[in-house]
Amino acid sequence: MNGRSFSEHRVRRRPRRQRERQQRRADILAAAERVFAAKGFHAASIEEIARSADYATGTVYLYFKDKETLYIELFEEKIRALGAAIRQHLTPPADPVQALRQVVRARMAYFDQNRPFFSIYAREGMNLFEGRDERWRGVVKLYENYLDLLARLIQSGQRTGVFRRGRPRQFALALSGMMMQITRDWLQSRDRSALRTRSRFVLDLFLLGSQSPARSR
Repeated sequence: MNGRSFSEHRVRRRPRRQRERQQRRADILAAAERVFAAKGFHAASIEEIARSADYATGTVYLYFKDKETLYIELFEEKIRALGAAIRQHLTPPADPVQALRQVVRARMAYFDQNRPFFSIYAREGMNLFEGRDERWRGVVKLYENYLDLLARLIQSGQRTGVFRRGRPRQFALALSGMMMQITRDWLQSRDRSALRTRSRFVLDLFLLGSQSPARSR
C-alpha cells in the first residue's frame, strides 16, 4: 500500500500548498504503517518512520508531535475507512442475513487490502493507550460504532425470528471475535490467499450458532 491511498480522495481540487501538506501527511502515515507493522509500536522510532517516508525527522514532527499521536491518527484513519467501506457495501433494503453477509465480506476485503495495518491491529489490539490518552477514545468510539451496526442487524433478525433471543451486543462481539481470530491466524501463517475467501466459513458458522431454534428443526 503506498502513501497516496491515504489521501487520494482528499487532495483533489485543493490549493497546491494544501495538497502538498496532505500528501506529506499521507506519506508519513503510510511509512508509519510499514514501520509499526515490521517492528511494533514500542520498537519503532520517529527517525525510522522519517527515513521510510524519505523525509527529515523534523518534517514528521511538523505533522505529528510524537509517536503516540502518529500511531493514534493512523488507527483513527484506518478504522474510519473500515466503517466507510462497510457502509458502502451495505445496500438496503436487505434482510438481516444478507446484510450480515455484506458486512462480513466488506470487513474481510478491507483487511485483505490493508494487511500491514491489521498485522499491527492483531498484535497490539485496541487497548494500547486505553485510559492514558484522551485521543484514543475517538478510535474506540469508531470501533463501537462498528459493533453497534452488527448489533442492530442482529436485533433486526431477532425481531423477525431469524436469530435466537439474547443480547445483540454479545452476538456482535462473538461475530467480531470470530473474524478477528480468523484474521490473526491468516496473518501469522503468512498465507497469501485472500482473507475474503474465509468470509463464507465465518458467516455460516455464526449463523448456525445464532439461528433460532424454531428454524433449526
